[in-house]
Amino acid sequence: MAINDQGTSGPMIGCGDSIVATTTGLVIYTDRVEAAISSLLDTKDAHLGQSGLVNSLADSNLSYVSSSVSSGTVTVELTGELRSGGICDNPRIIAQLEYTAMMAADVPQAKILVNGKEIAFRLSGK
Repeated sequence: MAINDQGTSGPMIGCGDSIVATTTGLVIYTDRVEAAISSLLDTKDAHLGQSGLVNSLADSNLSYVSSSVSSGTVTVELTGELRSGGICDNPRIIAQLEYTAMMAADVPQAKILVNGKEIAFRLSGK
């Protein structure tokens, strides 16, 4: 996430932030969605080196369970503890997961489930 850059570095989300694609080292999986999401969730650094990019999922303890694609939507199921730093972190977390899943599955929409419930519901505190 490029914090407060008003959509300069990528699609604008949340509180004037941008979602920015990054690369990781070589990972061999049979499922591209699993590889991409697992790599994202395994990264526990809050900042990506000196880039200024932020990982809003760094404090969460989530694990990939499964994914499926149907009618242009990838559905990703995760399990574990989801932690947010507040109102601006919520859309960052959602965007990081959704964009990662959409790019890996090559589809235009994503649905993220955490412990069986949609991520937006989990982040709403209800």
